[in-house]
Amino acid sequence: MNRAEFMRQLESLLQNIPQAEREAALQYYNDYFDDAGPENEKAVLEALVNPFRVAENIKRDISENGYREEDLKGGSVRHPIVKYQDGEKGQDGGENESWSGTRKPESDDMPTWLMVLCIIGGILLFPVAISLASAVIGTVFGLIVGWFALILGFGVTAIVLFVVLVALLVAGVMCMLETPIASIALIGGGLFCGGLGILFLMLTVAMAAIATPAIFRGCGQLCAYLTRKIKKEATA
Repeated sequence: MNRAEFMRQLESLLQNIPQAEREAALQYYNDYFDDAGPENEKAVLEALVNPFRVAENIKRDISENGYREEDLKGGSVRHPIVKYQDGEKGQDGGENESWSGTRKPESDDMPTWLMVLCIIGGILLFPVAISLASAVIGTVFGLIVGWFALILGFGVTAIVLFVVLVALLVAGVMCMLETPIASIALIGGGLFCGGLGILFLMLTVAMAAIATPAIFRGCGQLCAYLTRKIKKEATA
């Protein structure tokens, strides 16, 4: 079926409706084909399905809306109400919602005013976004540097305590014969420092070899989970 055949059948099927409505309907679909252009004639025919359905829709809508004969003859109702049922294919192969009158299906293009508002909003919000991103990056970087500085501090503290341990032990041994009490105190202090050194050394090893890999592994798993969730929502 081509345009001419479609229009002939539609005109024949609309013979039993008022002339004003029939002429308006035929003019509407002629304009519809003209707007689409010859290259889209096949797509328009597929979207309209067939002239029988279009005629039934027009007749049903006239009956449901209860137009009066004098209104039709007087021309106060200038255009037929044309509805596409939900789920019918449109020109783009998708589904069109019901629509009426001479209004064409709405375009998916963004209105110019909305595009201008988005551009202005993007320009105004750009400095804020940069500031927030910088703050987040700076905070994360600060936490990482602080963590490794803490590990380094514990390690240096352990080394210093071991050095103090050696120094106090040497001093205690050297003065053991002259001042035994002082020697015992020095040796005891050295041992205490050695114990603290061992504690700090254990903390350093635990933070560097156990806690740090666990933290980075957990951050990686969290990022992977968020990425999968975002992709899942985007494809849903």
